[in-house]
Amino acid sequence: MTETEKAYIAGIIDSEGSIMLQKFHKKEYPSLCVSIASTTLELLKWIKETIGKGVIVKKKKL
Repeated sequence: MTETEKAYIAGIIDSEGSIMLQKFHKKEYPSLCVSIASTTLELLKWIKETIGKGVIVKKKKL
């Protein structure tokens, strides 16, 4: 990942994201979770591909 890509992703997280500790599946210790709320699916796919990790979840409309 280039320094420019790192800076761009950091900016996206700063403006549209959150960083938190969450317990998944009743694990004893929390895990780091980075969440980005975006309506641009291509952006989320690019971030996932660039970082090499992640899950994209579409929330249901209420």
